[in-house]
Amino acid sequence: MPADDVEHASNPHEEGTGAIDTNSNTWIVVSIGAVWLAVLFTSLFSPDLVFGIEEEHVKLAAIANWFWGVLGTVFVLRSTVFLRPSEIGWGQSDAWPWIAIAVAGLWLAATVVSIGVPTLEIGSDIQVPVASAVAPPIAAMLTWYACRFLVEGFAARNQGHAPA
Repeated sequence: MPADDVEHASNPHEEGTGAIDTNSNTWIVVSIGAVWLAVLFTSLFSPDLVFGIEEEHVKLAAIANWFWGVLGTVFVLRSTVFLRPSEIGWGQSDAWPWIAIAVAGLWLAATVVSIGVPTLEIGSDIQVPVASAVAPPIAAMLTWYACRFLVEGFAARNQGHAPA
């Protein structure tokens, strides 16, 4: 098989099959891995909610962040893998590396904010980790926005070069 045929066969988007190649799978795994590493680190290292005279400690981030991680994962998958077949080749394959960079940056920022920002002290017996409660939902919503923005931006750029 000539080298041109091997190269052509390794790019399923040129064939019009709608299959996902290995390179795109890598970017998707990087994106989702960044989300779940952020969830893990914020769950383990974020400040606790402290309340009461006996200073009860509750890991607020560990209780809530898994939900935001699932939501961020769904947003990444919806923008990269689960597009309608008519949308295949219109931008998501070009956007995958940029989605991975944006998602990793957003969730890294959420992790740094969740862990690094001090707690809000109310009176002498309540400490609320506001950043740990607010940063992950913001990262999840910005993940949705960044994924949709990048896919639609690359789609608009590639509109004149639609696959057959």
